[in-house]
Amino acid sequence: MDYDVCHTVVRAGTDSLLQYRNHLEAWYCIAGEREAEDMNGNAILIQPGTIYVPNKHDLHNLRGGNDQDLVLIVVFNPPLKGHERQNLEAAQTFTY
Repeated sequence: MDYDVCHTVVRAGTDSLLQYRNHLEAWYCIAGEREAEDMNGNAILIQPGTIYVPNKHDLHNLRGGNDQDLVLIVVFNPPLKGHERQNLEAAQTFTY
């Protein structure tokens, strides 16, 4: 396959700075509510039913909900490989 599908749980109260330099990504929210923010300060509300596609390899900030986890289905193209893992933790910068 030319893509990878990940069930992603962004824990409540976390704040992760993300950048995938080798992958394009798309998110589909299935539970929770919070926001993503690009480096220009544009905040995007993420809630059930939202599809969000960060622009090409943009650095972005993904926050867990205030009271509940944010649950996403994330599609990567090309697929994550080997050492590449989607492992979100508070105050972590994650770059692939």
